[in-house]
Amino acid sequence: MRTDVLNRIKETLRKVIPAGGHAFLYGSQARNEARPDSDWGILILLDKPKIEVEDYDNISYPLVGLGWLLNECVSPVLYTLKDWMRYHFSPFVHSVKDKGIQFLSAEDITADSRCKPIMG
Repeated sequence: MRTDVLNRIKETLRKVIPAGGHAFLYGSQARNEARPDSDWGILILLDKPKIEVEDYDNISYPLVGLGWLLNECVSPVLYTLKDWMRYHFSPFVHSVKDKGIQFLSAEDITADSRCKPIMG
């Protein structure tokens, strides 16, 4: 995993994730199986009733834009905490729970901690 890219992603997340939000790196980058063309899968969980258009503008777009600047593919995915818990049975949820790396929980950035039980 390229720490320079990861550090820039975390720096951007610090600026855009609202209080109570969580962010996880998932996929091949989290499993240390990435190839040069692998994307950076970022799961973002928001503590709010529903995802709004503004959330994509204010949270997703800065991450995608960062990817353009770094010549990397940053792929943010947004869910509310409630929706994420509702999909607890899906293969995607199980994959993130098993192999994802939580690196933002509220204002705490910890790149090495495994997923916390917030996901059910």
